[in-house]
Amino acid sequence: LTMLKKILDSGEGSHKIPDIIANMQEASLRIDAVIRRIMDFSKPGEPRFILCDIREPMEDAVRLAAVTLRKAGIALESHLAPDKGICRLDPHMIEQVLLNLITNAAEAMQCVTEDKRIDISTSVKARHVVVRVADSGPGIPPHLRSKIFEPFFTTKADSTGIGLSICHRIISDHKGYLRVEESGLGGAEFIIELPLAQEGSV
Repeated sequence: LTMLKKILDSGEGSHKIPDIIANMQEASLRIDAVIRRIMDFSKPGEPRFILCDIREPMEDAVRLAAVTLRKAGIALESHLAPDKGICRLDPHMIEQVLLNLITNAAEAMQCVTEDKRIDISTSVKARHVVVRVADSGPGIPPHLRSKIFEPFFTTKADSTGIGLSICHRIISDHKGYLRVEESGLGGAEFIIELPLAQEGSV
């Protein structure tokens, strides 16, 4: 705005105005996106719980991410437990969490030149369903694993550091747990545990 005013006051450099306006529009969209994500974190929507097989939002997330990952040269494999994992959950929120974890894994592998893989799996143990999202990226150093779920903590220059915090909150709202470990592929492995629905629950 200051530059536009100087150009208008001087009457020179008017050819720069379209580029300046385009840059302002791009910057305002970025600011809007950041503000919306901060608002989502500070006042997240209330989950709309239904009885749902965890495999449904997982399959939706994998389907949505498949094309983008294929273009990036990332192999995506999913391994679904044969047993149903019926939980009380908000399918759209769980899909959002899984998409976020897949996107983070893909971004972490931007510097990897070969054998780029993301493995997603479900299993049922005791009274919980477990979802694992593992990648072959550089991983997360042990001293940072306790910090990555903190609001606004990030190691990426162009990140707000809110995404994983929102994921953690959503899983907590589902009475579950979200943690990160080293994956068998050499990168990071995010592990979600959600309680199975009790018989007779609605």
